[in-house]
Amino acid sequence: MKKALISAAIGVLVLLFLVFVFVLDDDAEEEADLNDPYSFDHAKPRSKQSNGPGYTVLVYMNGSDLESDWDEEYEAYSGAATIDLTEMLGGISGDEVNVILETGGTLAWDNSYIDGSQNQRWKLENGELVHLADLGPRNMGDPQTLTDFIVWGMENYPSNHYALIFWNHGGGSVLGFGADELFDGDSLTLDEIGRGLSDAYERTGQILELVGFDACLMATVETAYILSPYAKYMVASQELEPGHGWDYESIFRYLSFNSAANGAELGKVIADSYKEHAMEYEQDDMITLSVTDLEYVANVVEALETFVAEAATQIEADGSGFYTIANSRSKAEDYGSSTAHGGLTDMADLASIARNASTNYPEAADALIQAIQSAVVYNLNSKGRPNAAGLSVYFPHKDKENFEPNLEIYGQIGFSNVYFDFLQMYVERLTGLSGNFNIVQSNQDDFHYTYGPDDPEVFEIWIDPDDLERIADIYGVVGIYPEGPDGPLHLLGYDHYVNMDWETGQLQDDFTGEWLTWDGNFISLYVVNQDEDYVQFAMPAILNGEEVDILIYFDWETEEFEVFGAWRGIDDKTGMPDKNMIPIKAGDVIIPLYEYYIEETDEEGFVEGEPFVVGQEILLEYDWLPEGDYLYGFAIVDYAGNEIYTDFVEIEFTY
Repeated sequence: MKKALISAAIGVLVLLFLVFVFVLDDDAEEEADLNDPYSFDHAKPRSKQSNGPGYTVLVYMNGSDLESDWDEEYEAYSGAATIDLTEMLGGISGDEVNVILETGGTLAWDNSYIDGSQNQRWKLENGELVHLADLGPRNMGDPQTLTDFIVWGMENYPSNHYALIFWNHGGGSVLGFGADELFDGDSLTLDEIGRGLSDAYERTGQILELVGFDACLMATVETAYILSPYAKYMVASQELEPGHGWDYESIFRYLSFNSAANGAELGKVIADSYKEHAMEYEQDDMITLSVTDLEYVANVVEALETFVAEAATQIEADGSGFYTIANSRSKAEDYGSSTAHGGLTDMADLASIARNASTNYPEAADALIQAIQSAVVYNLNSKGRPNAAGLSVYFPHKDKENFEPNLEIYGQIGFSNVYFDFLQMYVERLTGLSGNFNIVQSNQDDFHYTYGPDDPEVFEIWIDPDDLERIADIYGVVGIYPEGPDGPLHLLGYDHYVNMDWETGQLQDDFTGEWLTWDGNFISLYVVNQDEDYVQFAMPAILNGEEVDILIYFDWETEEFEVFGAWRGIDDKTGMPDKNMIPIKAGDVIIPLYEYYIEETDEEGFVEGEPFVVGQEILLEYDWLPEGDYLYGFAIVDYAGNEIYTDFVEIEFTY
C-alpha cells in the first residue's frame, strides 16, 4: 500500500514538472514572437480562444453628414448609414455571428429608432436592431471611445474571431478616419486609431481577424502598419468609395454560413460583393479595394525605407536625383484629388511610384514592388484606376499650401522615421522650386493665324534645356476676352495635345480650333490625371444648383469619352473628401464654369457659362469653336504645383 502511494506521488510530481516545463517553453516562444527583429514593436500577440460563436463583428458607425445631409429635392436625409443597417439586417441569420454596433457622430438619423443626440449600442438579432445601451454624447474621434466599444463588445460577445469595421469618411494617412458632427468634425488620426487598438488589446488580449474601412482612401501602407500589431488582415480602398459603400447583405449572408472563414477569405467576399454592388449602382468606373495580410507589412516598410534611402543618397550627392523621384511621383496614379477647384490629398499608389523609378533604382524598386505584391493578397481596381496595386502612401506633390501642416501631423502618426525624414528633405527641395522657366525663343511675333483647314500655323516656343528637368506637365491653354481686351480673360481650359521635344526644349502645337462639346454645348476642361492608357478631366460646373467637378474619362486606345459622375470635392471644415459620386442623368441642368483672370488686379475665380439640359444619351465630341478671336498659349507646371502661362498668341477663327 505504501509503495503504491509513493509511486502515485512520484507520478504526480513528474506530471507537475512536465506541465511547468511546457509553460516555460510556451512563454519563451511567445517572448520570441514579441521580439521579432523585423517588427519594430509591431509583433502580433496571440489571441485568447473562445468557445463562443464563429465571429463577432464590431461596427464603429459614425453617421456624420453621410446620414444627416438634407436633400431639398426629395425632402429627406441622405440616410447612407440607415441604408447599410437595412442591408445588414437582411444578411445576418443563425447564431454563429454577432453583429454589434456603436452609432453616433451625426446630427440626425434617417430612422425613428436611433437617437442622434448620443452614442448608442445595438445588436443585430433575428432581423431586428436590438437596443443594448445608451452612452450619452461621446466623441467618435476620441480613441477612448473606440477602445471602450471594442473592449465592451469582446467581453460581452466572446467568439473565435473578431472583425472591426470603421464606417464613415476616410481621408488617408494624414487625416485618418471619420468626422464627428457633434464634436466639431473631429476625426481619428492613425496614431489615435493605433492607441485605441493598443489599449483594447491590453485589456482583452484579443487579436482582430480583420479590420475593414468602409471609407475613402484608407488602403495605405501607413494604416496597415499601424494596424499590424492588433489585426491579421485589412480591407480598404485606395480611392474614394461611392456613397453606397459595401454590400453588407452579401457580406453577412456569407459569414452566417461560413463562420470559420479567415480574414483573407472574408476580405475577398467583401471586395467581390463591393464590386457587384458598385456595378448595380453604375458606380464601378473608379473603384478600388484591397485585402492586405498585415503580417507582411513590416517587409513593405523595410523595402520602402531602402528605396527612399537610395533616393536620398542620390539627391544629396548631386541634386539631380530629386527630379528622378519627383517625376516618378508625378506620373504615379493618385487618389482623392480629381478636381479643378483645388482640394488635394496627395495619396499615391506606392507600387506606381516604385515602377516609375525602376530605371534609376532597379533593385530597390523591384524589392518594394515584390513586398507589396506579397502583402496584398487580393486586389481589385477599375477602368478609371487601372494601376491601383493595393497600397497607397502619403507623398507630397500638389497640395503645396498644406505641405507643412500635413507633415506636422504625419510626423506624429507613428510611421517610419526613415520615410518621414526623407519627406522632410524632399518637401524642402520641393518648396524651394522657383516656378520660373526661361523661354529662350518664340515665334510669337511672327504668328498671325487665321484658321485655314489646309494650312494650320504652328505656335512654337523653346524652353531652356537646363529647365526641362523641373517640368512636371505642359498643357495648351485656350482663352477669350468676352468683354474686350480690357475685361477679364476667360479660360476654356487645358488641351493635352501638345508636342514637346525633351532634348531641345522645343514646344509646339497647331491648335485648330476644335474643343470638346457635351450634346453640342462647349464645356470647360482641365487635365487632372493621365498615363499611357487614359486621360482624366475635371469639368468645373454647377449641377442642379450645386457646384461640383464632373469627371470625364478619355481612353487613348478607343479615343472615346465617358462621364463618370460629379464630385463635390473636399469639405472645407473637416478636410474629408466627399464619399459620393453623383450620377449624371437625363434632365439634369448643367452650367459650365470658366476660370477667369484679371491681370491688373491679379483677381481670379470662376464665371458661369450657358446652361444646358442633359439628354437621354450623353454625347461628348469635338466641334469647331464659334467664329471669333481667341488666345492660345501654354501652361507649364513644375513638381511643386507652381504654374506659369507663357505669352499668348491671338488666333482668329473664320469658317
